[in-house]
Amino acid sequence: MASPLARASAIDLLEEAVDALRAAPLATLVCHSIGSVPFALALLIFWNDMTRPGARDATCATEALTLALLLAWMNCWRAVFAGRIQRQLARQPQPPWTRRRIWRLIASQVFLGGTKLVALPLAISITLPMPSTVAFYRNAAVLADREDLDLRQLIAKARKLAGPDQRQGWGILLLLAILYLVLLVNLTILLALLPQLIRVLTGYESVFSRGGTYFVRNSLFWLVTLAVAWVAFDPFIQAVYCIRYFKLESRETGEDLRAALRESMRRIILLAVTSTLAWGLAYGSPAQIAPEDLDRAIHQTLQSSDYAWRLAPVPQHATGVSWLVAATDRLVDHAKAGLHSFGDAIDRFVEWLSEKFRPPSRTAPAAPPITALHWSIYALIAAMLTLAAAIAWRLRHARKPAHVAAAAGAPVNLRDENLLASQLPEDGWMALAEDCARQGDLRSALRALYLANLAWLGRGEWIAIHPGKTNREYELEVRRKMRGFPEACSLFAANIVSFEGAWYGMHEVTAGDLELLRERLERMKT
Repeated sequence: MASPLARASAIDLLEEAVDALRAAPLATLVCHSIGSVPFALALLIFWNDMTRPGARDATCATEALTLALLLAWMNCWRAVFAGRIQRQLARQPQPPWTRRRIWRLIASQVFLGGTKLVALPLAISITLPMPSTVAFYRNAAVLADREDLDLRQLIAKARKLAGPDQRQGWGILLLLAILYLVLLVNLTILLALLPQLIRVLTGYESVFSRGGTYFVRNSLFWLVTLAVAWVAFDPFIQAVYCIRYFKLESRETGEDLRAALRESMRRIILLAVTSTLAWGLAYGSPAQIAPEDLDRAIHQTLQSSDYAWRLAPVPQHATGVSWLVAATDRLVDHAKAGLHSFGDAIDRFVEWLSEKFRPPSRTAPAAPPITALHWSIYALIAAMLTLAAAIAWRLRHARKPAHVAAAAGAPVNLRDENLLASQLPEDGWMALAEDCARQGDLRSALRALYLANLAWLGRGEWIAIHPGKTNREYELEVRRKMRGFPEACSLFAANIVSFEGAWYGMHEVTAGDLELLRERLERMKT
């Protein structure tokens, strides 16, 4: 059973808020970041442009409008986050989103988000109504995604539950202010030391590390610190007011009792299912185990290595050490000492190099350094760039198929099914086709002419020759790249039909077929 509100202090509410955030799923926590992070980034950009001299009016107006839209966006997602936390406390499932629910959420948050910009500064200046005002807007975020409440009912309910127990409200604000101040101080120290830590750990010298105290004295630094602290701390604030609202509402509706009943029923059902399964496993089989067998099995299990940590270690009595063991220990000690000495020598050498290559500090305090690196480092960089350029040049020339040059002096077997058109240039295939025609091998001559066609297309980058491609793939590639030359595509398709009919089919090759294929190739070139 939930404890009544009279027994819950401000510290208790903060502790319960921490538990609620720990139990919340990742989807609930992400809802708040979806709204708050874009608004914080837009605020930083707007501040940077507004404080920069020479900012244009159109830019400021556009960024101000974007900031107003992102404020409404942030309020809507904060309401989604608060509603999910509220249903988590009540042990209720998340309802589906409808148009009516989305419209009421947007309308209430846009209206209340605009009034909050006026009401909260007034409450801070007057001080007395501040707890009620903060609680009202936080309660409105909890109620915003409910479909059964319109804007007037939402305002009335949030106002009603914001007034009670002003003492508790002041205690919540005081504790939240202290915790936020502690977070802000820690975050300020971390962000101020971060450039120097990066420089010490990585050696990277940045503008921020060179700036010194100017980095911290910049107004944008403090705005970034405030924004990051707010993005991290605001979900906790909203969770505190969700707990407070849930307890106040439970006084009238008994929602805390219903939530406890739902949790109890869930546990009872789980216990019943578990008990049924355990009973079925225990009494489902008639096999019985003898007590002697059970004791023997338990004894064997306890002797395994899984339970060896439970046994006390056997005391080892000191015995005389042999000369071999002593000599080995001395060798190990000498080796460790030698390694330590070697490490110290390396450290001294690195320090000597650092001192040798460190540039002299002859500059004024505000002037940039004369040189950043020693001349030898620049020479090494130039040598590395030269080597990289040479490697890139060799790789570029090595991309040409090695078998092209090799094939110039080696015979080509036109009967080989793994023959590629890139093994010879177009002229080489044409010469090979003439040799085969003179020898009477018209079928091989036809293949050589077809490979010459492919070689010409590959040289013009109309196709990419690859051993895994088929003739139909080459045809599709030509049709895609030669869309502006439909006649050339038709000529290449005719060459494919002529070659496949003779090479893979039973068509007899004649001298006229060779002339037709050669003529179609010449027409493709024109």
